[in-house]
Amino acid sequence: MIYYLNMTPRDPIIARDGRPFGAGQGHRMRSLDWPYPSVLAGSLRTLLGKMAGGEFKADEVTQLKAIEIAGPLPVIGEALYFPAPKDIVVWEDEQDQLKRKLTPLSPLTLEPDGSACDLPKGLSPVIVSKDIKPVKKIPAFWSCEKMIQWLKNPLDKKFDVPTKETTLEQGYLYALEKDERFHVKIDPEIEAAEEGLLFMTVGLDCTVRDSEQDLSIATRVEANNGFSRHLDSINSFHPFGGERRLLYWEKIEKNNQWEIPPDLKDALENKTHLRLVLATPALFETGWKPGWLNEHLEGCPPGTNILLRLRGACVDRWSAISGWSLEKGKVGPKAVQRLLPAGSVYFFEILEGGSAQNLAETLWLRPISDDVQERRDGFGLALWGLWKETNNEDGGS
Repeated sequence: MIYYLNMTPRDPIIARDGRPFGAGQGHRMRSLDWPYPSVLAGSLRTLLGKMAGGEFKADEVTQLKAIEIAGPLPVIGEALYFPAPKDIVVWEDEQDQLKRKLTPLSPLTLEPDGSACDLPKGLSPVIVSKDIKPVKKIPAFWSCEKMIQWLKNPLDKKFDVPTKETTLEQGYLYALEKDERFHVKIDPEIEAAEEGLLFMTVGLDCTVRDSEQDLSIATRVEANNGFSRHLDSINSFHPFGGERRLLYWEKIEKNNQWEIPPDLKDALENKTHLRLVLATPALFETGWKPGWLNEHLEGCPPGTNILLRLRGACVDRWSAISGWSLEKGKVGPKAVQRLLPAGSVYFFEILEGGSAQNLAETLWLRPISDDVQERRDGFGLALWGLWKETNNEDGGS
């Protein structure tokens, strides 16, 4: 069965990055801009295990790990928000710096005149041909409505360019502010601060400026085992992330924004060029390239028989992810993995096996990471849209 949960933060969320944090490495932690899917998956499975008695027997752990979790995604009211896509360049007009313009990115068609590049064979470069200087900061999250508009047609002249005065009403949300707090280590014998042991934590403040509504965290959960009954009755506080910061967890009615919108589905009819935008970070064994693509950059996404060919990609540099396992027999540090950031974009061409419409409907906000367990944890949720071949001189608004 499928369940939808909302988690409302009571405190700023602690979601630090993978850099060491301790006496030998300094006492200043650094925060992620948004929690990783594994933070949500671990916290939710712990909550369900406690609701089932808290014994965490081997068979219970197996059942907990089989639960499929999608998220975390920001939500304000009923509007889901997604990380900004990487296939957009926002720049300022030289004559009027208050006016911003945008250029959508897509694979560059190489002319048959000897033009070449050092990318893998079959992969086209994604470049900006105009002499422009991108702005340093654009909104980190886009509303579902704004993202759908971008996925349907990034060349739409009516698309609102993110500005310095962007508000929620325009469908944009800037990165959450960081809440810094200083602490001291207490000596339990004297019940006083230990000299020199001062440290700092950084949390994500989920208060939305200029809005009466606070930001919450949304997730979709699929369970077909004994834990379903506990999901049906979730309504309590439970820790999330570091420092045991509390969130209020509750089951809600279905949010239709987890489904592909009919207008986008119609726009994909009879199309062969598909654009994939990662709504959550992904894990691929080969780094930036999905493991289900062969040496010719061809392959079928997980759970489908539709053959795709990769034509181009807009990806940011990788981030490190690790952790600490508490599972019996596996207690200890987890291996460091290279995480592909959310918002990364892939440009595909359908070769055979089905339509763009069917693929997008099947894998809308479904994980496309390589490993089965990482997909169950929510890594690599996919959004799908259109793209067309250009010489990158088209577009701009």
